[in-house]
Amino acid sequence: MRGIEPLLVHVVPFTFVVSRMTGLFVFAPMLSSISIPMRVKVLLSVIMAAAVYPAIPTQFASAPFDLVGLAPVLVSELLIGVCVGVIASVPVMMIQMGGHVTGFQMGLSMATVYNPDFNTNSDVVGEMLFYLGFAVFLAVGGLEATYAALLATFEQVPVGAMARSSVPLDTYVGLANSGFEMALRVSGPAMAMVFLVMVAMGFVTKTMPQINVMSIGFAIKIVVGLIATAISMQVIANITADETMRVLTILNDWVRGLLPRGL
Repeated sequence: MRGIEPLLVHVVPFTFVVSRMTGLFVFAPMLSSISIPMRVKVLLSVIMAAAVYPAIPTQFASAPFDLVGLAPVLVSELLIGVCVGVIASVPVMMIQMGGHVTGFQMGLSMATVYNPDFNTNSDVVGEMLFYLGFAVFLAVGGLEATYAALLATFEQVPVGAMARSSVPLDTYVGLANSGFEMALRVSGPAMAMVFLVMVAMGFVTKTMPQINVMSIGFAIKIVVGLIATAISMQVIANITADETMRVLTILNDWVRGLLPRGL
């Protein structure tokens, strides 16, 4: 009867693969939701690692086989998955930011609901646009593209050979810049309409002081803002889809440009 010695040589490389897969569950859309129990996330990480482990290169960078030597390697593997997840989540987070700006201008900043994906409270407009962005992300194949990008990292960087210089800091800065622009484009129609309403309220206050504009102004801003958001919903979805595709292209370019440590 054969022992388990042939399996022991795969324990360390498989642990590294699991660590890289686990990084995807930290920031990637849907996978990072706290509504998914932690045990389920761990189990999914192990299952995904077991599914891809036979098809990936098993060589890994030389490291001492002790906790002190393996800890940096595990962190670097986790960092790869985290980087992939953060880049993929930018469009969803930015459209939610646009919803926050819209809701604040409409006076709905106090009307908050619980968002289980971020474990925070979010205003109703931001929550609505968040789920719209999430639906667009799934519709354009963002989840599959994110997983495929993570699998492609195994071809570019062997297990345990992640270089610290490969962390896409410049990419994050560029995505943050374009993301803020996207948030302004998403919130632009409602902000413009609310601005016009506030200007009209100012004229009414000056011409007819007997009218209590403050009592009806908040309701008017909310109604006008919601109407403007509803009318521009298709445009917002198109903007989100274009930005999602662009971000996924940037993600693939970063993966193809990865270099292992020492090269």
